[in-house]
Amino acid sequence: MKTRPTSKEVAELAGVSRTTVSYVLNNKSGGNIRISEETRAKVWSAAEQLQYHPIVAAQMLRTNRSNMLAVMVPRVENPFYPHFARAIQDAAEQAGFEAIIYSTNNELAREKKFMNVILSRGIDGVVMQTYQLHSDDLETLVSANVSVVIHGETPTHPFVDNIVMDEARAVQELVTYLIQKGHRRIATIAGPEETWAGRLRKDAYLTTLRAHGIPIDESLIITAKYRRGFGARAMQSLLELDRPPTAVFAANDFLAVDALLYAVDAGLKIPDDVAIVGFDDIPEAIIVRPRLTTVRKDVEMIGATAVRMLIERLESEEPLPARVEILPHRIIVRDSA
Repeated sequence: MKTRPTSKEVAELAGVSRTTVSYVLNNKSGGNIRISEETRAKVWSAAEQLQYHPIVAAQMLRTNRSNMLAVMVPRVENPFYPHFARAIQDAAEQAGFEAIIYSTNNELAREKKFMNVILSRGIDGVVMQTYQLHSDDLETLVSANVSVVIHGETPTHPFVDNIVMDEARAVQELVTYLIQKGHRRIATIAGPEETWAGRLRKDAYLTTLRAHGIPIDESLIITAKYRRGFGARAMQSLLELDRPPTAVFAANDFLAVDALLYAVDAGLKIPDDVAIVGFDDIPEAIIVRPRLTTVRKDVEMIGATAVRMLIERLESEEPLPARVEILPHRIIVRDSA
């Protein structure tokens, strides 16, 4: 069987030491030893000839690119994010790039760890949704010439792009739809306050009620984590009120589906006893019965737009100032409301 080539074989073919191979392939200076461009070229040539991994390194010598993009998502168990990551991967492959995908469990330590992976692997660009990182963290990537596109309102950076949807308007349209259907006692299962989406969607819900002269009832506002089971717990709390809501707006479909299933199991008829709406239009929205009324994000458009913006940054001779791309949305009316 053919064995995997080693750094020793690369060193022998290039006529250098294994230490030099390590310095060159890891893009290090060589300490006090000056490594000439001729020596570096020999090492890269030997690595490519032997197909010594990372093969990406040999390619970077010729093009100054790895043709690798990264996708960072908060939680892969949320059905929205596999769809989101796949859309970016499809768009990347069509543009001649490969993509790696990483789920952070919405933990800062894991996000920091993946940033180090991005830097150490010579990845050209990254599309990320983060609730933990800040502008200073993005500077680490930008200063290393990594192109960055953020899905969401934050964080921002003078040389990082953001892809957003007018989420406030989408929530206002959705809650207004419930009001037009005759609902006045409308609850929300809000997302975590530490997330930009949680804050924005809750604020838009409150703004819409006030705009229609509907008093705010704090008992109808339940904050929940974006994790399986929390939507059901929130729905239980709402149904145990002396005056339960006639309609519920959940901050995302993950929470909405949980809430809907709990209500059905409790013997309620949807939407006759309580209407339920969500946000994102994940695949479960049309699998659950009754099917979920929700806000649709065009995930394929997100993927195509993100990759296009990354490539524009990569191909620009000068750093591009931050851009904000606002993508359209649609209210998808189904059986749950």
